[in-house]
This record gives sequence, structure tokens and C-alpha cells, in this order.
Amino acid sequence: MSALLNHLLPFRRAEARASGRPPVLLVIGAHREELSFGEAVAAQLDRQRIDLLRIPVGISGQRPGPDALEGYRQRHAELYRQILEHVQPEQRVLIDLHTGFDERLCSADVLCGEPALLRCIEHQATESGAAGGGGMRAVRLLASEPDVVPSHGAHPQAASWPWVRPVLPEAIWNSRRPLYVGVEVYLASSSCASSACGTPAEVRFAAAVIEAVGDCALSVQRAMAPG
Repeated sequence: MSALLNHLLPFRRAEARASGRPPVLLVIGAHREELSFGEAVAAQLDRQRIDLLRIPVGISGQRPGPDALEGYRQRHAELYRQILEHVQPEQRVLIDLHTGFDERLCSADVLCGEPALLRCIEHQATESGAAGGGGMRAVRLLASEPDVVPSHGAHPQAASWPWVRPVLPEAIWNSRRPLYVGVEVYLASSSCASSACGTPAEVRFAAAVIEAVGDCALSVQRAMAPG
């Protein structure tokens, strides 16, 4: 059993409930520098609606130089494969919380491979402004650069969202159950102390984004369910 899995297992036993788990699972601490912010956000959430997987000792979010990059990618992929093994059958949505840096405005990117989820996020952002801050931006996860397909209208029928090629295994980010959604919240400070990260307003904003993402993901899954 790997060292990473040894870190994950005690948390799951401690969090077990006799009844079924909530359908949304929030993962915090996959990048160890972001754990304190994730804990502050999780404290704002209704744990009857959103379950929590806390990674006590994740990998660094700082990418190494070219000589060590391949090994880093392998460790990154292995961590996420192990996370996927801890998702319970009733947990239909996997939200992966991360942080970025933007000194101008607190905002969030919501990354997913499912277009219906991204459309729902855009609608939520327009209607509510994600409870303040700089709002949410939908970002599509794709294995390769999207083709631009001409439409009958004046604009090309391509992905209307910015896109990224994920470093995660495709079995994770391109799965419908659980539906993977990455959330990157941009904070005004690029450094986090061991016990504090993010202002109270940034924490509240991130919690509102997580709630909106969970609602969108469950709505999309209900609409896609057969029958």
C-alpha cells in the first residue's frame, strides 16, 4: 500500500456515517499548500449536503523543473487515482478545490469536461454573481485542442469557454459518475500560512461557489439520467 493511500484511509474511517453519504464530495488538500484554505471553506458548508475528503499530506502544487517533471506528473496521477478509489457509490459529484493568485479581484474558475455543467455555471454566474467577488468563469477540460465547426449563424460553433488540457488521468476528469469538477479560487495573496489562508470574504465566496457547483452538477445529472 502506497504512502499516499495510508494518508487517505484514516480520514475516510473517521468520517464514515451509518446512513448514506451526501451525493457531492469535496476534496481538499490535494496540493498541500492549499489545505488550510480548504478547511476554512469546508467549515462554511452544510455537511449534510456536501461530504468532505481531506488529504492530510498532499503533493506540492509547485511544479518542479524539467528534469523532475515526469516523476511529478506520475505522483500527481497516482494521487488522483487513489482519490477516485475513495469515492462511494452514492457520491455522484467530485469537486476538487484549489487556489490561485490574483491581487485584483477574487474570482473562480470552474473546470469540467461536461458542457451542460459549464452552461449551468454560466447561468448561475449571470443570475447570482456567485454571491459577490469577481464571479465564476466556466473552463472546459479537453484532451486536445477543440475544432472550430462553422455554424449557420455569424459566429463559429466552437466551445464558447476557454479550455485547458488537464494533467489528471482521463478516467477521472472525463467521467460522468462521479462527475469531476475542478474549482480554482483566485486569492489576493499568493502565500498561505500553516493555520490561515484567505480572507473571511474569500472563504465565503469560495463556499458559495462550491454550493453553486454542487447544485449545478446534481441538476445536470438528473437531466441526463435515462428515463
